[in-house]
Amino acid sequence: MIAATEIESSRKPQSMDELVQGIHDILGPDGGIDSAHIDQNEIIELMASYSSNAQDWAKYTMFDTSRPYTRNLIDDGNGKFNLMILAWSPQRHSPIHDHAGAHCIMKVLDGKLQETQYEYPAKIDEDAACNSIDITDGSEEKVVGQDSNAMHVTKNTILKSNQVAYIHDKIGLHRIANPSSKEGAVSLHLYTPPFKTCKTFEEATGKARSASQCTYYSIRGARQEKGLL
Repeated sequence: MIAATEIESSRKPQSMDELVQGIHDILGPDGGIDSAHIDQNEIIELMASYSSNAQDWAKYTMFDTSRPYTRNLIDDGNGKFNLMILAWSPQRHSPIHDHAGAHCIMKVLDGKLQETQYEYPAKIDEDAACNSIDITDGSEEKVVGQDSNAMHVTKNTILKSNQVAYIHDKIGLHRIANPSSKEGAVSLHLYTPPFKTCKTFEEATGKARSASQCTYYSIRGARQEKGLL
């Protein structure tokens, strides 16, 4: 968890539009967060400095209780990043997953979320038969019992509204869950560089799906009926 940091009032975004513009300004027209002239902490501080306001993000937030969560694109960052809203159904969770080498900055906008971090397996056993599965459909295989390759938890954190977390594959894998039995939750995610597929993992066995699809439920407030990468 990353605490909100003081940022110059002239740069503190007062709306979602200002936050999006601030991200563009920091990353510039030719750079992602891995560029030598980019300080990732500057992006993290900018995300932390934005105070959640439902009037800013409600139009992008589409729930679907038949799914654990939905991915709703706000801005595609001219190919340098993706900024999106994730809308979480009560008592549902993401699969354990990596980020395909991307940086992930997550801010809770409403409700609470639990982040569970795991060690990245030293050896990955990929299940090719499970390719091309939508990461948001909740179809991860249920495995009974554990074996010697079971995933190892390194950290558990409860994130409240306006708190920010950061993860990269060098840190490990994670799973995000909405612990509430009654209320949905909303989070804002910045991924840079953007990615279309990632690996998901079975907690009990460490087995990986090598190409889970990261589809969008909506784009800029417009529902995508069949999903769109």
